[in-house]
Amino acid sequence: MTSLHRTVSASLRAGLRRRPHLAARVIAAWIARGATMAMLGCSAVAPAPATQGHEALRSGASQETTKASQRGRVLGGEKVLRVVAWPDAADTNEAARTRYSTQVQETLSRSPIPVLAPADPTANVTATVGPHWYALTVHAEGYLLHTHGSGEARVHPHVRSVEPSHPMREAGGFLTRNEEIWSASWIERGASYSFEIECDRRKVAWCDDEAEVLARVEALVYIGVKAGAR
Repeated sequence: MTSLHRTVSASLRAGLRRRPHLAARVIAAWIARGATMAMLGCSAVAPAPATQGHEALRSGASQETTKASQRGRVLGGEKVLRVVAWPDAADTNEAARTRYSTQVQETLSRSPIPVLAPADPTANVTATVGPHWYALTVHAEGYLLHTHGSGEARVHPHVRSVEPSHPMREAGGFLTRNEEIWSASWIERGASYSFEIECDRRKVAWCDDEAEVLARVEALVYIGVKAGAR
């Protein structure tokens, strides 16, 4: 009460002495106000020291670093470039290369990987190259021969490798048939290749002959060396 009385002016104290019935109410009000302020003061949260703020920043930075390091993990499906070994000139078929038109030869000369192709093309041939692949299609009477090569691969670290289903080229490969289309795939000189045959059995006798299809895969030849090496 001593601190409370010090805050009351002399005139107010004189008025309270002349009116005793108001004195109790005023004193009760001041006590209540003091108690409220004391409660507010006790419940207030003291500001965190500056060192706590620095610790929080360091903790946040540490979490960000942890997250950033996880971005380098291989999750599956990422593209990688294959290590490709180009054939020497002695391993290419120059005679087969000259059987293709000048335009097709010029296109395939820009291929980023060694070009495997049928040795005896028809006059109707289309060729396309990309940053890491080439595609070649030979149009014949009753069938189409599609050859595709790629210098890219997708990484799937949790998928086990599968043994080849058929003897094929250097190390075996896979042969399937779906809706009258034969599809062979294999790895050769580090590159990935596929060879597909679309065949009309009404015009071509060997459409259903697996051995004939595999023979055509084996008959593919290299028709060029790395650009600038010829």
